Amino acid sequence: MATTQHSTLTGADLHEPKGAASAAAGRVYVADGAASGAWTALQDIYSGFIADVSTAETIYIPIQNAGTVAKVVTVLEGAITTADATITVKNSAGTSMGTITVAESGSAAGDVDTLSPVSNNTVAADTAITIETDGASSTPERIWFSIAVDRTS
Repeated sequence: MATTQHSTLTGADLHEPKGAASAAAGRVYVADGAASGAWTALQDIYSGFIADVSTAETIYIPIQNAGTVAKVVTVLEGAITTADATITVKNSAGTSMGTITVAESGSAAGDVDTLSPVSNNTVAADTAITIETDGASSTPERIWFSIAVDRTS
């Protein structure tokens, strides 16, 4: 019997990665660098900024695909004064997923804060998440954010 090298297979002789038959829809296979891997949810990243973290403001972020908010990360562009700034993240129903406290004490450009919501973090396709700052701090500084959403559809 002739031996066929795996690297020479083409067309109908090619096969799916292991576990493809039982993988949930919307998952991708991610190699781990150690000759294996795992099926993982596709992740959408949404980002934006609030022009002045020290002024109360609400930003609306459109969400294209249904999923679960896995993480929200903020980064400050400069020091704030007077008080901490509180950033509230809400789902499309207006229910809080949690808050991020941007500490005034020792604040500086590049300060990173995170939120990994564990409740109210399911989002539907074609809705919006809101990011709100309470405006409690002083000194106008931009704050950037990114939102990681694990797709469910």
